[in-house]
Amino acid sequence: MQQQRSAIPMLGKADLCARLNISERTIENLVKQGAFPPPVRIGKYVYWSETAIGKWQERLFSAQEAWPIH
Repeated sequence: MQQQRSAIPMLGKADLCARLNISERTIENLVKQGAFPPPVRIGKYVYWSETAIGKWQERLFSAQEAWPIH
């Protein structure tokens, strides 16, 4: 019996821009700078996994979340 894999949740560029409230140009610049996960190209479209975006957000906000509360 073959085990069925679940699909990896993916975001296209437009969905990613809407989710992060940033422009396509900003995403492209961040990728070029190495500050954002590179996309996976499928045909003429690019996608990011939800996991990669979640890890990027965790890394981006880790210092803020570690800020001591007094």
